[in-house]
Amino acid sequence: MLDSYDPQLKVIVAEAVSSIYDNMQTSVPFMTKNAGEWMQQLSGTAKMEDYFLHPVAFPMFLLPWWVEKTLQPQLNEALQTAIAYSTANGYYYIRLIDNLMDGDADTPLSLLPALNFFHSQFQHSYYHYFPSNHTFWNLFHQVWFRSGESAMEDAHQTDIDLARFQQIAAQKVCAAKIPIAAVCYYHHQPELIQPWSNFVDLLGCWHQMSNDLFDWVKDSAHQSKTYFLCEAARQKLPQESLTVWVMRYGFNWACELLQTWMAELQKQAISLHSPDLSHYLTQREQMFLYKRDEVMTGFKSMNHLLNVLG
Repeated sequence: MLDSYDPQLKVIVAEAVSSIYDNMQTSVPFMTKNAGEWMQQLSGTAKMEDYFLHPVAFPMFLLPWWVEKTLQPQLNEALQTAIAYSTANGYYYIRLIDNLMDGDADTPLSLLPALNFFHSQFQHSYYHYFPSNHTFWNLFHQVWFRSGESAMEDAHQTDIDLARFQQIAAQKVCAAKIPIAAVCYYHHQPELIQPWSNFVDLLGCWHQMSNDLFDWVKDSAHQSKTYFLCEAARQKLPQESLTVWVMRYGFNWACELLQTWMAELQKQAISLHSPDLSHYLTQREQMFLYKRDEVMTGFKSMNHLLNVLG
């Protein structure tokens, strides 16, 4: 199983999540009971940090870690700790909004006030490193606004093509650019922000498309609009069911697109001079191919059964 987390980073992430709970307990104890249960529920284990350390989770903590490793051999633990705390709060903020917008049954509307805590803590971590007039804050607001804009646009989409997928749906992880920018500005290397941001954009496409591909049954049942399902509506033959289209063409089409993006991600990782990132992508691709082959084996069995039944 993929495990790209340095032991030190694992500790930092665990302490970040624990600090969120402790700070919430100290500041807003009534909120903690409900929000804490929700945070615990996300992880699915006894450790809240397991949710973020899952091998298929978007590598939001790894990206700033990898960026700093390309700049100096010894990472700044205080900076990475502050970034991890901010990132975890930012994720909870975005995830809570997404769940409420989706009408998730396990996310009651009464959790909405917890957004105040998550947002303030997400932003507060950077005050120690960047004064109010620092260029970092221009990028912070630009990216943060884009994160909200893309979430709202995505909720209103009815017909998604490749261009709209890249411009909107895949931008839901764009907030990951903020901790990357923090590392670059801290080390006086702002010229690295754009190439790493370009990588985040493409990785966002790969990550979202992978989710859409393997979750198509659930998305279809919930009548969710995804690029994969919209493409099915455009391409499937008259009277052809969604399942038949997926087996006949759709699954292979999406896999080929994902492989094309993965090849480009590998090229970008080389240009970013991050061996750790390249290794992560190789392992992530292997996991994808293993899952792809499992699905293909299942399709062959289904086709054989259909042929037997006539």
